[in-house]
Amino acid sequence: MNRGRSVASLAVVLALAVVTASAHAATVAAERELTLDDALALAKKRNKSLVAERARVAQAQTNLSSAWARLLPTIAAQGRYTRNYAVINFPGGPIFDTSQPTMPTVIGMTPPLLIQPLNQLDGAISFNAPLIVPAAYPGLQAVKSNIAAAEANFDLSETDLLFAVAQAFYAAGIADEVLVARRSSIEVTRATLKNAQTRLSAGTVTKVDVDRAELALLRAEQMERDARHGREQAYRGLTTLIQIDGPFRAKAPATIIVSPPPQDLDTALKLRPEFRALELSAKAADLQATTDAWRWSPQISAFGNARKFNYDNFNRNRYSWAIGLQLDWVLYDGGARDAERHLANAQEDESRARAEVLRDNIRDDLATGRSLVDTKLQAVGAATRSVELARETIDLVRTQYEAGTVTQVDLLQAQDGLVGAQEALAQARFDLAVADLTLRKTAGTFPPR
Repeated sequence: MNRGRSVASLAVVLALAVVTASAHAATVAAERELTLDDALALAKKRNKSLVAERARVAQAQTNLSSAWARLLPTIAAQGRYTRNYAVINFPGGPIFDTSQPTMPTVIGMTPPLLIQPLNQLDGAISFNAPLIVPAAYPGLQAVKSNIAAAEANFDLSETDLLFAVAQAFYAAGIADEVLVARRSSIEVTRATLKNAQTRLSAGTVTKVDVDRAELALLRAEQMERDARHGREQAYRGLTTLIQIDGPFRAKAPATIIVSPPPQDLDTALKLRPEFRALELSAKAADLQATTDAWRWSPQISAFGNARKFNYDNFNRNRYSWAIGLQLDWVLYDGGARDAERHLANAQEDESRARAEVLRDNIRDDLATGRSLVDTKLQAVGAATRSVELARETIDLVRTQYEAGTVTQVDLLQAQDGLVGAQEALAQARFDLAVADLTLRKTAGTFPPR
């Protein structure tokens, strides 16, 4: 009779657990499901750090306009009004009749020259066009290489950010699994406590069994609170990274599919944005050194100006113009050009040395990453089998406990073993996902472009 009441109580508690789980499932159904691809797309579009990085690339691109300005003509215009204190005129001269050289006669007067009117108007337009600027052409190519390096650095920043988003996504998905496991543990320990209390009323167990079951329930509830806190923290971090609105749930794949990356080092180097950035920086430094060397050469430019005014010049015109060529040649500058050339050469050497270091690191990371993925794959298999065995164990121990052949301690240990196995499986799946992401990032295939 007592055993029947215990079983009935356990059935009631399990039914309540099913109702609670159904309500939780309904709440989850109202949330937006977010896949990893969705999270990555939102991060590309909304992440504030990427907005700042795009602005940095835009700043680098403006240098190209500055470089082109050295090869394009400049045109300037000026207008001016002056209120003078007085009008100044030069009187005109006599005009002689030269038909009678012995006795020239004055036949008229030239008009006076207006040198300074009361209201003086001046208008001028001028231009300067570089014709031969040897240092400008390699400088232009250096700027283009620097822009390409900035774009590669943006790709690197985007890769690092999306890698962090993927990690946060998997952490949120695994946190859901851990929370479900710990909530399930609460229901099981609560049923165990109810069963122990029923048996205590029947006199088949002692107060120690009830206290032990209650302690297990308190521990399970605290573990559930810890899991809920960890889930909230994981989702908060993911929300900040992708700037999503409204409630959502990270839909982690049921099976982590490991995609093999390229096996050869050269392919990985071509895909890695930081290696591309170092190569472009080295190229830009080499071109900058060439630019500094060409600055020893002379520069030739054309210039011209035209003026219009409301007073007379000495040619009795109210306009003037001039065009010409100009040669500029800095013969000595205190060593500034050589110093800048040496600096560019040193920067090129540094970039190439860093590229070689990165090459060695990528080679080692590829080998380490492949080994780590294989290890984590086996860990997931072992953790999956551990969960299966833990479920079989708790079913067997629960049956033996109902039959009175094992103690309550054995049942509680079996329950803890199942929860621990479920959490270990969730952690193993997270470790495998991160190991796969790390390997693909090392190989340059994450994120896909």
